[in-house]
Amino acid sequence: MKKFFGNIENNEIYINGEDLMHLAVLRCEIGEQIICYANDEFEYLCEIKNISKKVAVCEIISKKECEGNPKCNITMFQGLPKQDKLEFITQKLTELGASSLIPFESNFTIAKPNSNKLDRLNKITFEACKQCGRSVPLKIENAIKFNEMLEKLKDYDLVLFANETNKQITKIDFSNAKNIAIIVGSEGGFSPEEIKKLKNIKITEFGLGSRILRCETACVMSCGLVSY
Repeated sequence: MKKFFGNIENNEIYINGEDLMHLAVLRCEIGEQIICYANDEFEYLCEIKNISKKVAVCEIISKKECEGNPKCNITMFQGLPKQDKLEFITQKLTELGASSLIPFESNFTIAKPNSNKLDRLNKITFEACKQCGRSVPLKIENAIKFNEMLEKLKDYDLVLFANETNKQITKIDFSNAKNIAIIVGSEGGFSPEEIKKLKNIKITEFGLGSRILRCETACVMSCGLVSY
């Protein structure tokens, strides 16, 4: 069934902006039933009641808890990658059930922060939500500095660090972890000083095997393993 994001008001959902354009492209008609998301924990079965140039009005028929939403809070701290890799990472983290993506700058990152790209990344996560059946989008923050990331890590029950020098896939106890942070470096990895700082806080190192992975592959594999 076709899926759209909108805003709830009383017992109706209002679809506008790009999702309204998408609705027109798909040739949706009055009386047709669709699935709507409203940035909450539910998915809504709706019937289209009216379509105009500015908004489509949909009556809510029923709602249920969205099974595609994350079951725990996974935040990916990703070293800023080059080119369009952050777009690929955004799409895949949405599909894999991450809650948040926070890019960071470290000593060996080459890419520079670009706050203008946030709108593009948000658009990607909304499209990925509709594809994978998730009603709560991935939260994406502007890039932060390495030391700012260290401060944020204090808020998590479990902090996992993908250390490329560790070749073993470690068995990790997730039983008491509701808020999980995963740290993956950029193409250049981390400086010895940064690794020392990470080891000075309460983290769990893990490896991803004997092969050297690209940063976007390590990010996706890490999130997939933790989500599983």
